[in-house]
Amino acid sequence: MRYLSSNIIFPISSAPIKNGVISIDENGEIKAISRAENNIDPNLIEFFEGILCPGFVNTHCHLELSHLKGKIQEHTHIDGFVKELQSKRSTNELEIQEAIKIADAEMWKNGIVAVGDISNGNSSFTTKANSNIYYHTFLECFGFNPSQAKEVYSRSKGLEVGLTNLNLPKSIVAHSPYSVSNELFDLIRVNHQSDQPICIHNQENKDENTFYQSGEGRLAEMLQSFGISMDHWEANFESSLKGYLKKLPQKAKTLLVHNTFTSENDIDFAEKSNQNIFWCFCPNANQYIENTLPNIPLFVKKAAKCTIGTDSLASNYALSVLDELKVVSKTFPDISTATLLEWATINGAQFLGIDDQFGSFEVGKKPGINWIKHSENGFISEKSDIEKLK
Repeated sequence: MRYLSSNIIFPISSAPIKNGVISIDENGEIKAISRAENNIDPNLIEFFEGILCPGFVNTHCHLELSHLKGKIQEHTHIDGFVKELQSKRSTNELEIQEAIKIADAEMWKNGIVAVGDISNGNSSFTTKANSNIYYHTFLECFGFNPSQAKEVYSRSKGLEVGLTNLNLPKSIVAHSPYSVSNELFDLIRVNHQSDQPICIHNQENKDENTFYQSGEGRLAEMLQSFGISMDHWEANFESSLKGYLKKLPQKAKTLLVHNTFTSENDIDFAEKSNQNIFWCFCPNANQYIENTLPNIPLFVKKAAKCTIGTDSLASNYALSVLDELKVVSKTFPDISTATLLEWATINGAQFLGIDDQFGSFEVGKKPGINWIKHSENGFISEKSDIEKLK
């Protein structure tokens, strides 16, 4: 048995505890959470200066793009990013596999215990099957051409078999509002299994709204540059979110990713349309691609259920949930550490349906234990660092 203490413990499921003690067995299972050293030999208590919190849940990642670290230009907007990504993503398979293994190990070292990961192929499957991290794979469908909808969906179904054989959880999902035809949306919705969470990139770029409002803008130009016809597209919506949300499975746990150009009206619409809406922020990727951040305090004001993602190493400098929290904390200092850690732990676990084991310090759980060093009076700072204790 180990007894771990710190200046402040964030159980997440209950109020923070100053100088509390967590008792765990050799497997990392929580046996007790105490507010004091009750009946514990002080010599047995391990004290960690800073913060103790549960392991992080990274709700949005692209593990298969890890070989592109440092190879994609910054601040080119989503259309420039996608074009460069498509031109550079193919490379030697051994290089791709090695980068995936390194990225998986990096996330584990950075205190990440569970990941919602996007896949367009099977290159990450073996690493996931052998990882210490819990992975839910979102098999992402691309296809704006209506005539190719069945072919695109069939390809994802083929990948699904590989994950089933490895006993890995998965869902088939749409990539984004501007890259999926109505016919492909229909196939995804009709074949969705009710217990599977889903995700979609949402309003990452201001031109996404323009695309749904008028059918014009940089995204329309990007699709046309790929030789994709726009003849079938009918645009007459107030925003992209209002144009596509009802094309998704209506009662599924749904993660909207990025939300960089999401309005208060959009939030209200989404929350009213589906009570299982979650919102994911990937701050470093937002700055990398669009050089801006979502209006995150607006989501706090609306009491939205938020989560944290790292996105990929094609659009980020590291796969670290703590680094994402640092950006939010520095830019929006009024958001409390308790709120940030809730986003980084229990909310993501609830979205993935794994909150029975992850996301909070509760007796019987094995959520992982993170030590956040160099915090300032219980607040995450730019100097904060992380060490995984269990």
